[in-house]
Amino acid sequence: MAKPVKITITGPSEGRTDAPSVDDLLNQIRDVVDVLRGVEKAVESDGANTLVWRVTNVTMNSPISVELTPYGSGPADAVAARIDLVEKTAVRGFRALRNGDMRPPYWPDEIVARARKLHSRVLNGLSDTVIAFDADPEGDWIVIDRPAAREFERSVERAKAVVSIPYTELGSVEGFVTKPELDGNDRAILRFRARLDGAEVKAFASGPAFRQIEQLTLSEVWHGVRVRVYGAIHYKSLGTIETINATSIELLDSQTLPGIDDIVDPNFTGRLTSDEFLRELRADD
Repeated sequence: MAKPVKITITGPSEGRTDAPSVDDLLNQIRDVVDVLRGVEKAVESDGANTLVWRVTNVTMNSPISVELTPYGSGPADAVAARIDLVEKTAVRGFRALRNGDMRPPYWPDEIVARARKLHSRVLNGLSDTVIAFDADPEGDWIVIDRPAAREFERSVERAKAVVSIPYTELGSVEGFVTKPELDGNDRAILRFRARLDGAEVKAFASGPAFRQIEQLTLSEVWHGVRVRVYGAIHYKSLGTIETINATSIELLDSQTLPGIDDIVDPNFTGRLTSDEFLRELRADD
């Protein structure tokens, strides 16, 4: 079993008790889980949530601590690797936020917004929140206290004050198809969810890219096939894509795995029973 993530929440230091309110306690735990789930979707190539976070221990001493343990299905090594990647990415993201980086890798905007709520409650009802990740290679904890929360808010305000300068660059963006369509001018559009931050991107296709969109099957669209879109990427601000003028689209992982009918050869034994086939093999040795 994976080791738990421990969340310790301290209520207001003023008054007769340091117990947090029910809303602050539950919302703080929920937002930590939403951060972890959002990071998992962004960091994994399948863009899915397969980990389930369960409450495995609660300590009612002051301050209150809750332990959340991740569970997953499938090979144990693969589940452990997924948990390790998610937790380490979450740790690096929290540290980046504390250092003023409002766009940590694999932290989409909605997850940064969740982290902001975690910090804002420390300024409005809580004294601090400590998140202990066992996967942290340095062995220390993420501490959201009043100084950290104030610095986070200052970083948010500085980010808002930065003048957004649109720009364009040639390159490619990888993501998962959500919808192909035609606009009012009969231009082919491919909408896809960017793998890095989960944001929806709109790509206008022409030439070879137009024909590549036409070749997409309904099954590929339904299953959110992974693509890499090449062309002129138009940014409305630093790191925020507005549109792409696509010149080429590459399908990734579009081939399905072989089924049992593709692998099994009914004539492999020459219509002999398994016992007869094995006896013949042994007789030839």
